[in-house]
Amino acid sequence: MPKETGPAPTRDITMTTASGRTWRLLDPSPADVDFRDIAAHLAKACRFAGACHVPYSVAQHSVVVADQLPPSLRLYGLLHDAHEAFIGDIPAPMKAALAVHNGREVLRSIVEMHDAAIHAAAGLPWPPPREVAQAVHQADLRAFATEWRDLMPSGQTPAPVPCRPLGTRIRPQPWAKAEEAFFAALQDHLPAQSRRVA
Repeated sequence: MPKETGPAPTRDITMTTASGRTWRLLDPSPADVDFRDIAAHLAKACRFAGACHVPYSVAQHSVVVADQLPPSLRLYGLLHDAHEAFIGDIPAPMKAALAVHNGREVLRSIVEMHDAAIHAAAGLPWPPPREVAQAVHQADLRAFATEWRDLMPSGQTPAPVPCRPLGTRIRPQPWAKAEEAFFAALQDHLPAQSRRVA
């Protein structure tokens, strides 16, 4: 009988990115970050698990968040969901379900290691200073309230967040335009040494 083998070494658990690179899911490295890959993946990832009445990407959401922030914080806003390029957009109800089954800490650990690698590649400290995290969180909540108003099926109850939506309406972009808008915003705010692309 063949011998049973243990779990695969963490470096062996990988995925292939849009550019054909290898990304280690349990051992992410700043050296492996390519921001064009992140832009491509987020542009094709739908918010709200695809429940919007038209496709609406995480890439466009990230730009909506960043645009609410002062220029010095916009890179944090752009990258606040960058880990979703590799682990997907997990809706809040699913996170609550994971918590019931003791899976939330595992997810948080994986998200943290991805965020640390991506932010290091962008030249940003991780975790961010508290005031930065609070500003990004508030912008994220306001984006959520606006998306809920503009993109979810009609007749929904008000967004379950304690803030008012933006005054302007969100018009979803096709994924290719969302990718380019996200990447252009990144290029505006990334330090020159961090502009690593294919």
